[in-house]
Amino acid sequence: MFRFNQGNRFVKTSLHFFLISIFTLFTSALFAGERIGDFALIDNQGTQHHMAWYDDQNAVVILPQAVGATDTDALAALQDLEAKYAEQGVVFFLMNPGMQIDRAAVSQDITALGVELPVLMDDAQLASEALGLTRLDEAVVYDPKSFEMIYRGPVATELESSIQRLLNGSDDSLITMSTSGASIEFTGTGVHTAPSYVNDVAPIVKENCANCHREGGIAPFAMDSKLALQGWSPMIREVVMTKRMPPGQIDSRVSHNMKNEMNLTDTEMQTLVRWVNAGSPIDGDSDPLVGLVWSDTKWTIGEQLGEPDMILRIPPQAVPATGVVDYRDIPIDLNLTEDRWVRGSEVAPDQKEVLHHIITTVIPPGGGEDMQTAFLSAINSLPEERAVKIRADMFAALAAGEAPPIDKIFQENPDINVGTLLGGSDPDLGSVAGYAPGNSFSLNEEGVGGLLKAGTNLSLQLHYTTSGKEVTDETEIGIWFYPEGEVPEQRMSGGVGNAFTIAIPPQAKDHEMQLVTYVKEEADLYSLMPHMHFRGKRMKFTAKYPDGSEELLLSVPAYDFNWQLAHELEEPYRIPAGTQIIAEGAFDNSAQNPANPDPSLEVNWGEQSWEEMFMGFYTWKNVDQGGED
Repeated sequence: MFRFNQGNRFVKTSLHFFLISIFTLFTSALFAGERIGDFALIDNQGTQHHMAWYDDQNAVVILPQAVGATDTDALAALQDLEAKYAEQGVVFFLMNPGMQIDRAAVSQDITALGVELPVLMDDAQLASEALGLTRLDEAVVYDPKSFEMIYRGPVATELESSIQRLLNGSDDSLITMSTSGASIEFTGTGVHTAPSYVNDVAPIVKENCANCHREGGIAPFAMDSKLALQGWSPMIREVVMTKRMPPGQIDSRVSHNMKNEMNLTDTEMQTLVRWVNAGSPIDGDSDPLVGLVWSDTKWTIGEQLGEPDMILRIPPQAVPATGVVDYRDIPIDLNLTEDRWVRGSEVAPDQKEVLHHIITTVIPPGGGEDMQTAFLSAINSLPEERAVKIRADMFAALAAGEAPPIDKIFQENPDINVGTLLGGSDPDLGSVAGYAPGNSFSLNEEGVGGLLKAGTNLSLQLHYTTSGKEVTDETEIGIWFYPEGEVPEQRMSGGVGNAFTIAIPPQAKDHEMQLVTYVKEEADLYSLMPHMHFRGKRMKFTAKYPDGSEELLLSVPAYDFNWQLAHELEEPYRIPAGTQIIAEGAFDNSAQNPANPDPSLEVNWGEQSWEEMFMGFYTWKNVDQGGED
């Protein structure tokens, strides 16, 4: 046995690394840090962890987990390291390498082990595969700044030394050491042989990607041939591994099934990534992506209902190359001379690169009720003891020269329907679609509709963002009516939750908020939609029923401002009268948010994109169509 004194510290350190180097020659060659690339996974509690978000940290340490089979010695050693290094910019995770997908079982397992670390659920096994994990006692040290791995092996002295190397900035070479724990079995498409481009890869691209990634599509490049796919294959791998594309956003493991999910299955992810990892090989002489035929209509609804009965052409809007474009309010005269019932409507955007959103308000003949009057009416409709308190609070604020406590009023009285205040008091009043990326049409099921009375007009709020070149936008709106004289029997309703007071501190990484929307009557829920701006990070919707029980309806763990998606339930979901829909979410106002315009500012409520909103939009249909919305 060697013994050293303090005076021989340098010799001790040098010999230690010499012995490590000699040992690793028997297990693996010594490389520069092995580039793994970026990836994102949802943990057992439903939180998404994107490795790029941790690039302000020094290291990420990951150990595999499996229900009833986690290596407890390795886990105990990992916990000791966490206690020592968590405050030094080192992040610790467990990772289930696709051995179980039942998050509740995983959570119960680690709770029984006395562990509070998040477990990254690698259901498709692609992150585990990229990290080279093969055994349950094999941990990795990953550099979130360079996306490189610098250590893979047992949770031992060498792992801690690798952490120290990253902390010191002294060395980023890869050390791998063999372990003897239980093996991790990799399964699924492409695990043994490369997937077929013709039979496996091209059908996935055709079904999930090509409609946008085509000539004239909304995506920035086309995926219309084998050569295009080969050229874009590194990008394809990255967006699949980080869950950026397809832009479904939802956590499909926990929510109700959605019609427009736009998520890849585990098998589809495995097929695409393993094909790219194999070098994007091409088999066969045919190319299924060449010559795909797309509908020549600009109207999505048109594929079902034909051309619109009415097309509204928004006056040409000149958008400058740079600068801030103020919101534009454009009146549109429908020129309706008789009442018509609406089946569906759609916005056909012209200049997609600059058109951020359109909010459409229906103005009935004679004008709609102004918001102040509607607000006072809503207060007066409440039980008198609550109405008295609200009036007293508003009077006190006005007497003190302060703004009325609107947000507090809505928080304490969730049965005030914000949607009604925004012009939805008439249960028969029809609506016309607005626009945001990924959300451009509204189609009622047969027998459901809203009324546009003769003399009705529209008010459009247009929001444009500059793109570096001057353009003129000539967007159109299409409306489909029921045949003249046909009156649909049912009406669609819904609600809006809106937090009017927002104050996000500078550099806040996870500023949480909550709002409640009240469902007065028994209803069938059709869709849920979160809305935030650049700092929006995540949002989930929970139903709290009158008996006190709760149910998670939808989770959007990685909100993306670029895709304003209304998530439509595959089947309408019956909820009882008195249900509260609780929207819980968070903002990321830190420098880790690549979309953040300025992390040094406190962010408040506002209409512009660099300000913030916290809203939930819901559509439901009252079961008793004779009641009030």
